[in-house]
Amino acid sequence: MQIAHSRSIFEQFILPSWVQDRALSANLRISNYVVNAVAVRPALADVFRVSHENLLALRNDQENSTKVFCTPFLAFAPTLSTIADWRSFIEGTMPTVTMDRLQAGLPHDLSVVERLALEHTNRSYITALYDMLNMSVLAAPLLGVSNELAAYLRSVPQHEMDVAISDRLVPLFQWRFADEMFWLETHAGRLSRELIAHYLMESSPLRTDRLPHSGPWGKFRLETFVRDALFEAFLYFSCRAKSVASLFNTSVDTAREAYRRIHGKPSPSGQPPSSLTWFIETAPRRVQSTFQMWLFRSAIACDVSTPESFVAAMDINRAFFADDCKVPPERSMHLARSMSMNEELAVWPCRKCGTPYLASNSSDRIELSQSFTCPCCNGTLTATRGGNRRRGPK
Repeated sequence: MQIAHSRSIFEQFILPSWVQDRALSANLRISNYVVNAVAVRPALADVFRVSHENLLALRNDQENSTKVFCTPFLAFAPTLSTIADWRSFIEGTMPTVTMDRLQAGLPHDLSVVERLALEHTNRSYITALYDMLNMSVLAAPLLGVSNELAAYLRSVPQHEMDVAISDRLVPLFQWRFADEMFWLETHAGRLSRELIAHYLMESSPLRTDRLPHSGPWGKFRLETFVRDALFEAFLYFSCRAKSVASLFNTSVDTAREAYRRIHGKPSPSGQPPSSLTWFIETAPRRVQSTFQMWLFRSAIACDVSTPESFVAAMDINRAFFADDCKVPPERSMHLARSMSMNEELAVWPCRKCGTPYLASNSSDRIELSQSFTCPCCNGTLTATRGGNRRRGPK
């Protein structure tokens, strides 16, 4: 009986594979609709925030389209970005400025087939949105919305949304990556998972520097079956048995036995990580470490416990970076724990794009917030990006 409880609690903070498959299907279905719709109605490019040429080229590029579409993140964000906008749409009350703009942006001579195609795609998008909202504590960053809007949408019965879609024809989705640099990097063949992670953080209303910190790690007040489930989850993500035993106040032998049972091999030995500057020594590490903290703090902001937030963040991070992951979970745990206790690392917004990133705040090396630039804007993530900007008009 305890095992059944443990598995249920564990899976509550892991995004199920069928939801990730729904996200992939939605990304492909919506992008296919947008490509065709904008080809017939070029004016819709402003509504969907993407041109026919750019999106078609991405869909035809198997390597880059896999990086963008085959992730837990939806590549399309909602056109209605506030609770007031959604209430106006769902309840049919006085339209907001956004609702007026969306309605005005639609051609008035849409055919019956075009109207049905938009309505059908709206329903596909909303289905994927509700799947995320109901199955992940990290729905807000996955969808590109605020935690407040995610909480509101969870409270809306889906049948009310279905009625609104039938009654009011407005596009409910738009391309998520509005930064023109996204397309320049894509066409130049430089689109990496780190760059996509940057654009996800850049376009999100959730800002890492404004999200709450976690409380102290250890002595978690959890029900026994919840603690057991999270204990196994940390081991499942390959955190060292000795570190997990210390965190959950269990014996090292018990943790090592569980690690071997889960992975079929012994837990790695050696000294635990101690350096914090390691996370910012290279551009890819800085991006991936910041991305992890963005996810972790997004869950903390939803009043999710510290270990549950960490498990949810590691799950999405692993699904997103896959074999390209450069920050293993053991170091991720060290990063999250350390940032709750000291200020050797800070989070500063980039002075060019505004995206918050991990920055050094120690006596050995200080990166000043007034002059800090992120790896994407200073050219260290893609060797030619910074050079191209410097060669521009002065």
